[in-house]
Amino acid sequence: MNKILLIVILVGILIYFLSRRVMMKGKSMSIQKSNKQGYYLIESGASIIQKTIKNTLFSVGIGVVLFIITIFLALKVKIILLMLPISLYLMSQLFLLNNQLKYAKDQRIWFNPNTNVVMIEWLSGNTVTFNILTDVQHVKAVKSVQKNNQILFGYYEISVHNNQIYVPFILEDNPVNTRFFKTLKENYPVDPKSSLFPII
Repeated sequence: MNKILLIVILVGILIYFLSRRVMMKGKSMSIQKSNKQGYYLIESGASIIQKTIKNTLFSVGIGVVLFIITIFLALKVKIILLMLPISLYLMSQLFLLNNQLKYAKDQRIWFNPNTNVVMIEWLSGNTVTFNILTDVQHVKAVKSVQKNNQILFGYYEISVHNNQIYVPFILEDNPVNTRFFKTLKENYPVDPKSSLFPII
């Protein structure tokens, strides 16, 4: 019994600190501004980030409650352990959210709708510039097997000049970015792929 309580406490502490990290990352992303003439920044927007964090944390909360209930009930009814994978899957949504926010924060995607030129800057200092109409070689969409509380995690993998560029789905939720994603989809076939954990 003491071991079970220890596991529950450790899981709770892990979820708590990871949630704080995710929320701080979401707040820091909301201050990004566009400052390149002719280009606009492909970003999520503060309201979308906060909504995504809120919905994901709700799913994670359900997973934590289900995990605790499963652990305690399993002491008497072993078959209840079948619910354990479901609870772990729901809690794992926090790791997927952290992964999406990390990539949305660590790279900036600039798009010029007049010239169709895309410029990507990474915090590491690397940059890639290409024309979205002529330079893309392949587009793949890797997505979760299902939505959880209206949130679908995943990303686009775009092959350009022997580089693999990853664009999180969270960026597509912003209506301001519609032209960028519409241009991409109208000019290239998107190869779909489902994954239980679409981590970039």
